[in-house]
Amino acid sequence: MNAHVATLVARLQEQPSHTGSLVLTLMGDAIMPRGGSVALSTILDLCAGLDIGPGVVRTAVSRLAADGWLVAERQSRASFYAIGPDRRGEYVRAARHIFGPARHPQVDRMTLILLDPGDSRESVRHRLTRLGFVAWQNVMIAPERPLPPSVAASVLAVTAQANAATLPRLAARAWRLESLAGHYGGFIETFGPIARAAPELEPRDAILTRTLLIHDYRRIMLRDPRLPTAFLPPGWIGDGARHLCATLYAALRPASELWLDREAITRAGGLPPPDSSLAHRFADVAL
Repeated sequence: MNAHVATLVARLQEQPSHTGSLVLTLMGDAIMPRGGSVALSTILDLCAGLDIGPGVVRTAVSRLAADGWLVAERQSRASFYAIGPDRRGEYVRAARHIFGPARHPQVDRMTLILLDPGDSRESVRHRLTRLGFVAWQNVMIAPERPLPPSVAASVLAVTAQANAATLPRLAARAWRLESLAGHYGGFIETFGPIARAAPELEPRDAILTRTLLIHDYRRIMLRDPRLPTAFLPPGWIGDGARHLCATLYAALRPASELWLDREAITRAGGLPPPDSSLAHRFADVAL
């Protein structure tokens, strides 16, 4: 194992267990573009490379299946797991958020939803949160965007314009960007040193590194509201982290896909070729 990869694996072992999250990363990143199904033995093999024991992996996979994230199939004595059909939309949305460009990057106005402090319609608040709104002093705010008719009919929405200095300050407080910046800084510190070695990694090291890369980036990105440029401070560190992740991903992809071609097992034998979505990941990043 490459020394940089060994350092990443050792770092993983120092953290609280996130085996279920790692399996979700593997399925969403590597397996979904190739049909969404793979043998348990393949998952066990990859997790063994991360020093995660088979008992821990089996327990995590069983829990994911119980929650609908995966569905199990049996063939003789072998087990195969596929992305759960009821959860596939969530995998797709997460992939779009992680790998795709920010929506409406040039927006410089806000939509404000005025809430009644006594309003208990949690379903409305929940839907607004899913649409990218954040609560701020009895108001829910987001970069300007059209609302679905069902939401628009039940809330009072106004559009506001802030000057170029005020908008980033408000966004930093409302979306807690300082904490998010700290996570991005840690990501750069962790994965920056492997950038030069990445193109030369052996296929097994490449798929392990790719899994850890997207595992860490995914956990940060799912907290990131992907705000338009006008809402962000100058020199936003998230842009540097995204460029690093895209660069590493491009460098790791050929060898990691070769490992999947050679080693991953499905009910039909090997994995099918990846669909077109794989080639479009990080397409907005100039490498």
